[in-house]
Amino acid sequence: MSRLPLVGLGLLLALGACAELKKPGDAAAPAETAGGTCPADAHQDWVGKRVDVLNEVELPKGTRVLFPTTPATMDYREERMNVSVDKTDRITRVFCG
Repeated sequence: MSRLPLVGLGLLLALGACAELKKPGDAAAPAETAGGTCPADAHQDWVGKRVDVLNEVELPKGTRVLFPTTPATMDYREERMNVSVDKTDRITRVFCG
């Protein structure tokens, strides 16, 4: 039995828990860009790297890490950054939406 879906789920739950720690009125996180625009262009160097690199950075609020089995809504949000990960745990795409 593959543990990849469990690892992905664990990462998403951990990221979601961290996002909730910020209280209304707190200063913006350093990873957020001014005006709430999507910073995907600044993170194209992640493409081809293992998903583990995300453990070393502070992701912007609302970022989705999408594994092959991760369900995701289809709504488009121009300020939201998405990180797609393939079944070998490599980042394949960093994009807005």
